[in-house]
Amino acid sequence: MMNNQKQSLLTILFVGATITTPLVAQDLQTALKDVEAERYTKAEQTLTQLATSSPTAENQFYLGYYYLRSGQPDKAKAVFEKGANADPKNQLNNVGLAGVALAKKDRSTAKSLIDNAVAQTKSKDEAVLIRSGEMYTLSDQTNDPAEALRLLTLAQEKDKKGEHKDEIEMLMGDAYFLKNDGGNAITKYENALAAKPNLAEANYKIGRLYLRGKNYKEAQSYFNKAIQSDPEFAPTYRALADALANSRAYKSAASNYELFIQKSGTTDPELLLDVARYKFLAQDFQGAVTYLDQLKGKINNPIIDRMYGWAYSALGKNQESVEALNRFISTAPQKVMVDDYKYLGRAQAKLGTPEGDSLGIMNLEKAAPMDTTENLYREIAKTYYDDKKYDKAAAYYAKTIKNDKKPQNNDYLWLGLANYQYAPRVGRDSTVAVMDTAQIRQVKQQYYLRADSAFAQMAQKIEADGKKYPLAYYYRAGANYYAYPKEQEKAASLAGPLYEKFIEQAMAPDSSDKTDYKRYLITSYKALAGFALLKKDDAKAKEYFDKVLALDPNDESVKKALEGPKPAPTPAKPTTSPATKAPAKKKVAGK
Repeated sequence: MMNNQKQSLLTILFVGATITTPLVAQDLQTALKDVEAERYTKAEQTLTQLATSSPTAENQFYLGYYYLRSGQPDKAKAVFEKGANADPKNQLNNVGLAGVALAKKDRSTAKSLIDNAVAQTKSKDEAVLIRSGEMYTLSDQTNDPAEALRLLTLAQEKDKKGEHKDEIEMLMGDAYFLKNDGGNAITKYENALAAKPNLAEANYKIGRLYLRGKNYKEAQSYFNKAIQSDPEFAPTYRALADALANSRAYKSAASNYELFIQKSGTTDPELLLDVARYKFLAQDFQGAVTYLDQLKGKINNPIIDRMYGWAYSALGKNQESVEALNRFISTAPQKVMVDDYKYLGRAQAKLGTPEGDSLGIMNLEKAAPMDTTENLYREIAKTYYDDKKYDKAAAYYAKTIKNDKKPQNNDYLWLGLANYQYAPRVGRDSTVAVMDTAQIRQVKQQYYLRADSAFAQMAQKIEADGKKYPLAYYYRAGANYYAYPKEQEKAASLAGPLYEKFIEQAMAPDSSDKTDYKRYLITSYKALAGFALLKKDDAKAKEYFDKVLALDPNDESVKKALEGPKPAPTPAKPTTSPATKAPAKKKVAGK
């Protein structure tokens, strides 16, 4: 009976062992895969549990290994020391301490620890050789790829059955990667794939080589292969995001970086900041702000204020933008760039206050000469035009054209309109109050003629493209007429043909032109009627008056003019109030 009981107990213990041991090994392998896939939260849970439930030297090593790989060398050191004390004969933890020394840039201590560990195991312990070689590849600054390859070659010689072939080949590939020997690195990664065909890490690392070589298309191809092999291998998504970003596919880059965050489960502020950067590049400004909000109190990086400032400016949150950019400029003056002044100026100009307008223009002016992506003089000019400061608007539209290799047609339109709108105001401005009447007349003429020149250039550019913009001639006619207020015949001779050209183009059928020219045609016909009366050509004047009545039968001024001989009326002032709408209505005015 006792023998049967002992047999049952032995059976239970044996079964327990056969069940428990594979489970522990399986947990360890799963945790190590999680480390490679940067699923650090899951890896920590598993390895901590293993080290707690079974505090062997080996389990302590792998917990320390996790801490080392996840960038926590101090915690790693404490665990490795515990493991070394648990079993002084087990050299893995001394190898781990060498890795800590390398992370802290202490090469001599690291070499001493590894050399001693290899010597103590007589260069026969594959795990010691493999991990020693790996330690020499983990640090960006204190690596030693040549020594890593020497140790890994020894491990390869001991691996007679090829049980660790894929791991050794991968680490050799990493060593060649550090040596900038891409050819041999790819060969090693391909060898690992041959040994383990669904090894996502191998395709990921081949793609990483192409990424480093700026072959973004090929890099993306390998990253996609890695994702097909293992959709949960998180580093692939981060690398793919980088490749996509370098191909200017910012939206896809942001999406893949978010997948990296989700797959890895990381809450690392620096990595969340990277997502915010990609969101910003994808012009997902609200998405960028959402990620930046998660970093408050967790990271001290002035660039965050820059990103807030730019994003808030784009989102129309101008006060928040101004506050963020002022903080950035004051705390990191050495990092300030032209775009900081650009976005700050834009936000200030939209605050709707005199001070904001002034500061906004000041900062846009500061950025304008250095900006190579946008013509900020155009923005400054528009701000002045919207504020009805037409003289300054005219000056900045002139700068816009001068500083643009290919000025827009609308630049000439707004330059013309700004000059045209300011001309009647000359003499009212306190800065020119000292001018006498003759001087005022001369300055007005200059502004009208500048307007005429701008409209003429615009018409020429548009017609060179096989299109037309009738209002260019309408505005030219008005500018020429008012440029010579004391010379009616000259004014009529200059303005008349331009009104006729406007009428010709406005009346010509064009399915793409949806502008309602009625009010402009009425003004033009009245002006031409007046010019005809100057020449005492009543028949011609009546012809033009009749055309007005055809458009507006209730026009009282024309009805009275047709009642009998009247003194020649002063030509009606060309309508300018709709001018600001002209570019929007007439698409050919802008490119």
